[in-house]
Amino acid sequence: MSKYMKRLLFLSACLLLAATACQQQQPEPAPAASIRILPVITKATATDFENGDAIGVTITRESGAYATNAQFTYDGTAFSGSLKWYNESTDPSTVKAYYPYSATAPATFTVATDQSAGTSSSDFIAAVRENVLPSPEAVVLPFQHKLTSISVKAVNNSGTTLGDFVLQGLVPVAVVADDYSAQADATAEPAAIKTCPRSEGKYEAIVPPQTAVITATVTVGGKELSQKLQEATLLAGKRYTINVIVNPADMKVVLSGDIEDWENGGDLNPDNTEEPAAFEEHLDEGYISYEGVRYNVVKLKDGKWWMAQNLAFVPQGFTPASDLTAVTAGVFFPLKVNDGHTAAEFDTSEEGVAAKGYLYQAEVALGLKVGDLTTVAAAEALAGAQGICPAGWHIPSYDDMNGLIGKMNSVTNSSAPYQINANGSITALNEDGFNMDAFGAVTIQDNTKTNGTFMGWATAYPDKLSSGMFCGSSYAGVTYNTAGDETSGIKNLQFWGLMAMTNKSSEDQYTCNGTKVSYRIAGPVRCVRNAE
Repeated sequence: MSKYMKRLLFLSACLLLAATACQQQQPEPAPAASIRILPVITKATATDFENGDAIGVTITRESGAYATNAQFTYDGTAFSGSLKWYNESTDPSTVKAYYPYSATAPATFTVATDQSAGTSSSDFIAAVRENVLPSPEAVVLPFQHKLTSISVKAVNNSGTTLGDFVLQGLVPVAVVADDYSAQADATAEPAAIKTCPRSEGKYEAIVPPQTAVITATVTVGGKELSQKLQEATLLAGKRYTINVIVNPADMKVVLSGDIEDWENGGDLNPDNTEEPAAFEEHLDEGYISYEGVRYNVVKLKDGKWWMAQNLAFVPQGFTPASDLTAVTAGVFFPLKVNDGHTAAEFDTSEEGVAAKGYLYQAEVALGLKVGDLTTVAAAEALAGAQGICPAGWHIPSYDDMNGLIGKMNSVTNSSAPYQINANGSITALNEDGFNMDAFGAVTIQDNTKTNGTFMGWATAYPDKLSSGMFCGSSYAGVTYNTAGDETSGIKNLQFWGLMAMTNKSSEDQYTCNGTKVSYRIAGPVRCVRNAE
């Protein structure tokens, strides 16, 4: 072989080695990873997405849209589709997704007016996450409800099967913004929304966020019963609760809290009058004005605002009674010691009512009529009810009372601010402006009694009323016509209330503790302001 040929072969070998070295130093780019999305969500009807659910995904880079409304399908773990990541691993993007998927990204979304078969297709949920980098790992997206859930809880006392619950006055069309926030379309007409029955006595509907006056309607035995509610502002992602008691001739809304999959939005209040009750708060001046009556209020050491006077409000359709045989009157005049200091008697004077308020049987205090409560479930639903209190205030619950005075029968909360020597102290309460006293009560033992008696006067303290019971809203107990036999019917229901006792020789020994109060006993009401 000539020297020339050897040199040529050597040069070719070097070029081949150099080419191999270049290939090793500059490998081909790896195939782009498929995009997968791991959802974090609690849907209205389940705890997660279901197989086959589809979402629309939009990915935007600084340079512009990378994908618009790409369809991703859930496989039981994550959402995936045919879309792959771009190769620039240091270029972040914004990922947006919504459910349920539609062929074009929605500018509007309409809920079903008939949701009796389910709410899933009406549940518009979405997620947005910024600064997402391409990665083989699934992108975690926090989905949120963008509409509003309304829950209806019904206690059926009608004796027959309830028909559909329908919510009237709600706009079913939502305008959807670029960030997927939604609000009712101001140009759309309200409609009637048929709710979805979840379980016995429980119904639900999903609607766009809006301010509306809702009328709840149910058909019972061929008769349509309705209850108009006060105007309410319904916010996105919140569940609002309408609790109702359905009787053969009417339907009553009662108020209680409910927190489930959605964030609790509160209760929707009944509109029981043609005009809302006149109410003004002047907390900085220490009073509220309700239906033309001024009541002192005080913020106590439990951190809550309490009325420092007894309520003197007569609900629509009631007339205060001054007859102990009027056992279903609902509202009674207050009590006083008679002129001979030998007994208690009704005080029908304007001055007496102004100073001591009226006495209320529990059902009326809680916003119902005497005889409406016929089940334990209905009584349990009333904890924290607004009842006849002004808007934003409520009848004291067990927690309100226990947190204030700390003695509820045999249960003692030693951290309560007004507990002294294992009892709630009237002296300590009044030092902070509560103005508590023993105002007496009308005792009606249970719903079989045809006469009441005066509670509060004792021969040992002839110049004053020395005991009394205040209304509360938390269920405390039940007795049946036949002991232990629920089918025999309710004889008595009890609610937790306050018992003021001034039957002591010195004021520093006066007590105010929690006790179980028969629902037919008539006692004073002190309202508590709702927590903010």
